[in-house]
Amino acid sequence: MTKVEFISLEDVLGKDVSDLERLKQDVIEVEKLGGQLPITGLTNPEFKQIKKDCKSFVPDGTGGMRTDVDDDKLMIRVIIKAVDKDKRSSFTFANKQLLEKLGVTTADQAVEKLLSPGEITKAAVKVQDASGFGNAVQKEVKEEVKNS
Repeated sequence: MTKVEFISLEDVLGKDVSDLERLKQDVIEVEKLGGQLPITGLTNPEFKQIKKDCKSFVPDGTGGMRTDVDDDKLMIRVIIKAVDKDKRSSFTFANKQLLEKLGVTTADQAVEKLLSPGEITKAAVKVQDASGFGNAVQKEVKEEVKNS
């Protein structure tokens, strides 16, 4: 039987804070752009805010209301945030010149113009993976796409 070694408080206290706060980085492929865009994982507060921004209240059929999360909007917003916060490139979906060139008014619309539906899903999964969500979220997103 293999002995399991747990992290001790001393292990954590001995690390530099910047190491503890470091976020994973990755890249997403964008066919229309002919290359890769760098992404940086999201923090808990960033992800919570994006999720909150993608919630709405809808009638539940019994006279009450329930919350609903717009999954498509959530995927697009995590991509925008992850690309914007990565300092390896100056690219942003919210650039005024880019929006004008594409004939759109929002970064959300720019993502929809520049990424195919499959690329949006794959990119959102990469951001979620870089943010520590792992396989459970990836399976959930794939299941949602399959059922839509």
